[in-house]
Amino acid sequence: GQPQKGCRIWQLRKGVDVTMRFIGYEDLIKRFGEPDADNYTQVFDGDLGTNDLEQIYAICRDSPPPGYQGYRMALSDVVELYDEDGSSFHYVDRFGFQQIDFEPSEPTQDFDMKMQL
Repeated sequence: GQPQKGCRIWQLRKGVDVTMRFIGYEDLIKRFGEPDADNYTQVFDGDLGTNDLEQIYAICRDSPPPGYQGYRMALSDVVELYDEDGSSFHYVDRFGFQQIDFEPSEPTQDFDMKMQL
């Protein structure tokens, strides 16, 4: 099998346009464009014992693991699988997942921007 990857779950922040929640990928693209990492907050970071997106979805929907701080996984959430080589991001769609470009900003960038003000 392939090496186990870490898993992060991203969910839309409170205060984000409510019509962005729980919609399929195509509808999101038509109405709002690509998923924007700035609209999301990380609700989990850990090892779920699998790299299989369907299994990850089932775990986070049916019995979220310790440390999981969001609502049960649903449409519009983003699953990040990562290892030392980088990350891949997957939008939870109506049927399955859409791989997306999704780069959350690093805390160091926020710090640098504050220093320039």
